[in-house]
Amino acid sequence: MKFRTDKYILRPMSMSIGMVIAGILLSYLMPSLFFVGFCLIIAGTILSVTGVYVATKPVEYFMPDERTKKNTDRAGHHAFWIMANVVIILGLIDRFTSVSIEYKHAGTLIIFIGIYSFLILRWFYNKKGDVE
Repeated sequence: MKFRTDKYILRPMSMSIGMVIAGILLSYLMPSLFFVGFCLIIAGTILSVTGVYVATKPVEYFMPDERTKKNTDRAGHHAFWIMANVVIILGLIDRFTSVSIEYKHAGTLIIFIGIYSFLILRWFYNKKGDVE
C-alpha cells in the first residue's frame, strides 16, 4: 500500500498527533479538564484515521467531475433563493400580522432550512441526472 506524503496529508496528520498529545497532557496535568482532554484525544484519533484513509487514495479520487460541480452550484443557487423567500415570508408575517418575529430567534431556523434544502437539492440533482 502506497501512502501520499504531500502537504495536504502531512498537515492534518501533524495536527492530529498534536491534538492527541495535547489531550493526554491536559488530562494528566489538569484533572478538572479531563473531559476536554478526552474529546481532544478522540478528535485527534478520528482525524488521524481519516488522514490515513485519504493518504491511501490518489489525488484524482477526490476531485469532483464537471457534472457534480454543476449540480452543486445549481443546488446552492436554489437553496439561496429558498432562504431568501423564507426571510421575505417571515418579514411579511411580522409586518402584517400581530405575531412578532425576531430575527435572532428565527436565524437558526433560516440557517437550518438553507442547509437542509441545499443537501436535499444536491441529492435530487445528482440522482436526477443531466442538468439543463
